[in-house]
Parts: sequence; C-alpha cells; structure tokens
Amino acid sequence: MPEKIRVNGSRVIAFNIPLKPKAKGRPRAGKNGMYTDKATREYEDAIRQAYVELGLPKLEGNLQVTANFQKDNIWVQIITVKEESNLRGDVDNYVKSLLDGLNGVAYDDDKQVVNIHAYKR
Repeated sequence: MPEKIRVNGSRVIAFNIPLKPKAKGRPRAGKNGMYTDKATREYEDAIRQAYVELGLPKLEGNLQVTANFQKDNIWVQIITVKEESNLRGDVDNYVKSLLDGLNGVAYDDDKQVVNIHAYKR
C-alpha cells in the first residue's frame, strides 16, 4: 500500500512497483528516424500502469525521487521540494552525460555506478 504523508511541509509518496528492474534500451535508428525499442516501451508502459493502479496523484512542482532497484521490484519515494533550478534539461540526462563522459577514465563502465543522488540548480 502506498504511503502519502507530509514531512516539513513537503508531500511524500512512497510506493513499490512489482516489476523486475530493467535498464532503458539504447535509441534505435530506423527509416523514419530514431525510435525506442518495443521492449523498453512496454516496460515503461507497465511502470505507468502500476502507478495508475495504485491510485496515486500527479504531483506538481519540483520533486525529489529516490528509487531502490531490487531483484523483483522497485521501491520509489517522491517528495515535493521548493528548490528551483536555472537549468532546463532533465536531471537524468545530465547524469547520463556525466557518467558516459567518465567511462574509461574514472571507471571501466558506468554500469559500475550503483547509487545516484543528483541535483540541478
């Protein structure tokens, strides 16, 4: 059952998604441009459906997301935050660029990274 609470004025929602974690597939090139592979689309649809079935609301404003990827499920916590950012891009894309750029120099492969807590300001 999802938790819906307030902590220090922030709304906190914690829930579990009963899906085996799966990494996002690489974009593919086709006759009509780039596309996301079918398995990735289906997995992302299953995550959306799980959230809807839990009856959780669409949150507004800035959010902090913590995700714990386990063998057979994904535990998620989303917190509304008052922080603002001057950056326009998605924080996950900033993280992906950073990790990919460090491949081969800071580590052999960014799949070695097992914990990320990132901010954009």
